Amino acid sequence: MDVPLGDFMRIAELTLFLSLTVALCGCRERPRSISVRGIQSPVPREGLTPQVTPVSDKKWILSWQSPLTGGGWSFSMAMHDANGWSEVRQIARGSDLSMFSADLPGVAVLSGDALLAYWELKDARDGDPYATSIRTAVSKDEGRSWSRPAQPYNGPLAGQHSFISSFSIDGGLGLAWLDAEERSKIRHSMMEHGGHDEGGGTGSIGLRYAALDGEGRVTGGAFIDPITCECCPTSAAISTSGPVMAYRGRRDPPGTKPSEVRTDRATVRDIYITRLSGGKWTKPHLVHADNWVINACPDNGPAVDAAGNSAAVAWWTRANDQPQVLVAFSSNAGDTFGPAIRVDAGNAEGQVTVTLLPDGKGAVVGWLEEGQTWARFVSATGHAGSVAALGPSPRHSRLPRWIAQGGGVLAVWTAKVNESRQVRIAQLTL
Repeated sequence: MDVPLGDFMRIAELTLFLSLTVALCGCRERPRSISVRGIQSPVPREGLTPQVTPVSDKKWILSWQSPLTGGGWSFSMAMHDANGWSEVRQIARGSDLSMFSADLPGVAVLSGDALLAYWELKDARDGDPYATSIRTAVSKDEGRSWSRPAQPYNGPLAGQHSFISSFSIDGGLGLAWLDAEERSKIRHSMMEHGGHDEGGGTGSIGLRYAALDGEGRVTGGAFIDPITCECCPTSAAISTSGPVMAYRGRRDPPGTKPSEVRTDRATVRDIYITRLSGGKWTKPHLVHADNWVINACPDNGPAVDAAGNSAAVAWWTRANDQPQVLVAFSSNAGDTFGPAIRVDAGNAEGQVTVTLLPDGKGAVVGWLEEGQTWARFVSATGHAGSVAALGPSPRHSRLPRWIAQGGGVLAVWTAKVNESRQVRIAQLTL
């Protein structure tokens, strides 16, 4: 890959800065460096919104979107095992397929090795440019064919349904997403009476959950939190104590009802976590009090991973106008967290990911900074290793949750190659 001299110098300076930070911290633990080995991508041309899903220790799925000639998008997948890549298998395509680089569709594993794909369609019925509807489909032949698409909720009104996360549960699957049901009701009522919502959204966006069985059928659901930040990616992981969800919330005045929320109002928008226990979600609580006050949505959500009862959450904040990537560790499935540990070099763009190592003693954090994708090991005791620059990336390209695989970490990201955007894959080894 050819890198312009100016970009090369910036990468070298940033790498040196991060390395010196580690060297001068007085850490007793030996810093753990990351080696990077590229893996051939099955994406035949321009690709965005890559997502990676583990199937077994030696088998995993890559999904992505590609632009169609004449407009629209395709949503495809390929499976990788000991024999290499399968052929590319198309899940959906069309001019109404939604594509936003920080909002990832994906493929999840149901019981009996069946697959469930989830994606979004544009929904322009009420003229809302952010309105989307979720679709799911099931495959029982490793993605070669798919069932008729379904919708995992009842919702006759157009509105936002986006930033989906998935997690395994009871032989089926849980899906969680940001849902504009409350705002849609208000918007629809205003339109019926000849009015419109001036100056910004009235009514909250909430974090919604649906439970699906092993056939992909919806068996239940609820709002986890009725008032959240409006457009930041969500993240889910499985701990021994149950599924955990991390997301960006918002702290409106006590007693504020969902119908009273103004999304153009300045509020504290920090990272929250909750756990599904005994069929109910625990009361959401802060991972760390950044106290970031903002009157807009940063399109920048957290990432969570878990191993046993250990958990790690990574996120981006711009509190006090200082952009930072932070990570915090928990030894009790997210009930409490240790101090936030800074990972970046001072000008982070966020869009983070985190992979907790199987022993729970550290994690690999990925993020965007200075037009690059970076990776760094951080121990649960706060000691950071040296960094690895994975290559140029376009801004606002959300990193999927990288997965522990083959004794290291499998990393997937969108790379910027000249004027095109391409899917890159690498094995990160400590």
